[in-house]
Amino acid sequence: MSFYQNKSNWILNAKADSLFVVGPPFIILCLILLFPDYFMAEQDVSPFLWILVVLGVDVSHVYSTLFRTYFEPATFQKHKTILTVVPALVWLIGVLCYSIDSLLFWHILAYLAVFHFIRQQYGFLRIYVQKEERPRWFTRLENTLVYTITVIPVLIWHLSGDRSFVWFVKDDFFIQSFSGAIPFLQIILFTTIAVYTIAEIYFCIQQKVYNTAKYLLLTGTFISWYFGIVYFNSDLIFTLFNVICHGVPYIMLIWVYGNKKTSQQQTERAWYSLLFSYKGVVLYFLILLLLAYVEEGFWNALIWNEHTEYFSLFSALPSVSNLHLATFLVPMLSVPQVTHYIIDGFIWKIKDDQFDWKKYILG
Repeated sequence: MSFYQNKSNWILNAKADSLFVVGPPFIILCLILLFPDYFMAEQDVSPFLWILVVLGVDVSHVYSTLFRTYFEPATFQKHKTILTVVPALVWLIGVLCYSIDSLLFWHILAYLAVFHFIRQQYGFLRIYVQKEERPRWFTRLENTLVYTITVIPVLIWHLSGDRSFVWFVKDDFFIQSFSGAIPFLQIILFTTIAVYTIAEIYFCIQQKVYNTAKYLLLTGTFISWYFGIVYFNSDLIFTLFNVICHGVPYIMLIWVYGNKKTSQQQTERAWYSLLFSYKGVVLYFLILLLLAYVEEGFWNALIWNEHTEYFSLFSALPSVSNLHLATFLVPMLSVPQVTHYIIDGFIWKIKDDQFDWKKYILG
């Protein structure tokens, strides 16, 4: 295939992207296949893996957005109104929803999270195909494929009624046992994949181009959503696919943005230049981990009362059992996460500080 041209638009480079963006689903699946006895026996997330995956990746990636928004003076001033109003509205709306029904609050949070996770895959696809020249109908088919391989596993989850994992809390999804519809959803899923594959092969041969990054992204997305939700029924496997395949690429994308800005000498802040240099990458992760630790410390001391051995610094805080106090406190603790979901569109504008909310919502 030496006469074919690779149209991959790598974010950093082929090696880095393959490891941190498109590689995690393949790595996790290989580990499961290599050590099936362990993964089949360990259905729950152990405390060690919880620290490594949930705290180290899931919660940490939320705070990486700060370096693209609130910690950037130019960006913050340009979008000051949005970045100030959103957290306040998030808390107020959260209090309203929680006061009506605590489960309503978690319903909204869970579905907002799903939307956020799906949109990330769409965003990476749009980055990786920037060098391609395909007709509009093919682009629509490609977009349809991304939504199909993410939404249908979630629909199957809703209709299975027997999944051993949850998104946030028990019953945060509207689960119904209607297994008769699952085969039809499977047909739609694999038919869409087949149609897209045929179209992609056609244009690959016709234009003599291929896109390694896109193929890895789409295949990895299918692996993480189908195997993580449908094929396996394990809280551990779901958490690994769900958290790592979303959080690790997100953290890298923010670092790449900062690194590019630093290399182009668009910042005079020494600390910023240090964090987003190769020498300061460890410090960048440590800052994210510290922020995540503080948040989880409050969550665990005040609300969950889990993993207390890791949060001894917060042991003096009382556990909140009063519903009225929880009505204000739970939405407040959720503000960083929900704000992160809402302003996620910033992350896809690496080269441009302009932010089109309509385009972000509608695609």
